This record gives sequence, C-alpha cells and structure tokens, in this order.
Amino acid sequence: MIFCSGIHGVGKDYFLKEIEEVTGIKSYSASELIEEYGSIKFNFDKKTKDIGENQEYLLRAIRSGNLPKEYILNGHFCLLNSRGEPERVPIATFYELSPNRIIILKEKPEIIVGRRMIRDRQEVSVEDTKRFQDEEIAYGKEVAKKLEVPIAVFDATKETEKAVRFISRGINENRNFIRIDAK
Repeated sequence: MIFCSGIHGVGKDYFLKEIEEVTGIKSYSASELIEEYGSIKFNFDKKTKDIGENQEYLLRAIRSGNLPKEYILNGHFCLLNSRGEPERVPIATFYELSPNRIIILKEKPEIIVGRRMIRDRQEVSVEDTKRFQDEEIAYGKEVAKKLEVPIAVFDATKETEKAVRFISRGINENRNFIRIDAK
C-alpha cells in the first residue's frame, strides 16, 4: 500500500485520478472508508471530533480484506480537531497501515485557500493553511523515518510524472529508505 497525504484542498483526488490512469493502481479515500465502517459523516469544515476513534474505523476497513493487494490510500498525517487546530494522527495508525511508500502533496497556500472556498465554502486563512501544510509535511517525514519507508514530497499539480516514477520503483522493491523533495 502506498499512503498519499496532503491537507484538505491540496488536490489529492485530482492527482490520484491521474496516477490511476497511468499506473492502473486504484486509490481509496480514508475518509470514505471511515464513513463506511464507522457510519459517520464528515462536515465541510473538515473538523474531526474524535481522531483516534476515526482511525480505528479506518484500520477496521483495511483489515476487512476488501481492498486489492496494491492500492493507494488517500489520507492525512494531520487532521483538524474539533477546535480547528492541526492534530497529528496517532503514530500507531501508520505502524498498522504499514505503507511501503509515502507521498505527500503540497501546493501554494493561496491556491488551497481558494479551492476550500469554492469546494467547501469554507473561509480559511493563508497563514493557518500554511501552518497546517507545514505540520502535515513535517509529521509525514517523521512517520516515514520511524517506519523506514521511502517518502517523496511533490507539487500536487506539476509533478505527476515524478510521482509515477516514484511509485513504479516501489512495486516489488525492498524497503530502502530514500527521500525526494520537490523544490
């Protein structure tokens, strides 16, 4: 499993559709799996009441055996808690998920703010968005280091080809730790 993360509005869905077209690897949304296995519904404000409980629903979905052998999980390293502050997903979740590669998507905060306004009708500040994205990337790198898995940080709209190469190198490859950061 490849774990693909990025904050709300970074462009994960669009990016992963492009990746699936090129590689044939299907992606699954952690939020949709949580909703399905936890019978809950997320709000447009993206605030999460109980992050730990939601991760248990996600892990239940993964353990169900209903997913293919190779897939991409579209999720987050950090979520907005009920106060609207970035909160790290428990590290135990990632140990159990055991991804063989990690991709983090990034985008200019101003672009993310615009997308959130259009898509979710949520007004968020550029400063808060930057802080959230910086925390997502920092924690993602910490998780990758602890799990000893390759990680890459890509520009969500400009580096699809690099991402395809990164994913392709990971298929049936051992877990050598490498790091590719977008400029």
